[in-house]
Amino acid sequence: MRRLFAPYADKLLYFPLDGALAVADGKLLCGFPLDAASVIDSLGLLSDPRVRGIALCTQNHSCLYACDAALAASEQKRIGDELKVLYTPGQTAPLLPPNEPIYKIIVFTKKSSDPITPPVGLRAVYQSDIVTELIREDVNKRRAAEIVCDALHITPDEILAYGDSENDRELLSWAGTAVTMYGAKHDLFSITKYHTQNVAESVLRFLHDEDAAQNR
Repeated sequence: MRRLFAPYADKLLYFPLDGALAVADGKLLCGFPLDAASVIDSLGLLSDPRVRGIALCTQNHSCLYACDAALAASEQKRIGDELKVLYTPGQTAPLLPPNEPIYKIIVFTKKSSDPITPPVGLRAVYQSDIVTELIREDVNKRRAAEIVCDALHITPDEILAYGDSENDRELLSWAGTAVTMYGAKHDLFSITKYHTQNVAESVLRFLHDEDAAQNR
């Protein structure tokens, strides 16, 4: 994100994990961690033959319980030092979850498996035939944005939001300026006035125009 939006990177607020976490300059602005019961229920899915592994996402790390070595290797290559592998085949039992708040759970499944049913209190914000991403049932991007905007005295009219998935719906419906990316799923085009093929270029153009207007 910092690379895409330079030279404005130091002015950006980040809302990773589908609204479950908001961070600025490495500092937590708001977060909606999972309760212990939800985490334990999710780890119970490791006994499901469709499941290849489960990752618990904290603010700074992804902690992986891998049922096969191939998943552990591919995730290690993809994520690097931010990944902590807590369990791989051959261990007698999985290690305990990390002693820090968990904001999101990723369930890796075998290709073309039936969808995983989220445990009580969680909802799927993304689901395909190989992965399901889970956060708290009551969390979405709009809720996180409202909390941060209230603290910073920013109104919805000052918000520029982009999205392409169902989990962007609440945010796009609320933001003063909402843009749907081409390739979006569902009916998101019908709820936004603007569309774009390239988010980075569009945002940079908008920020540049705003700077130019302020300097006039």
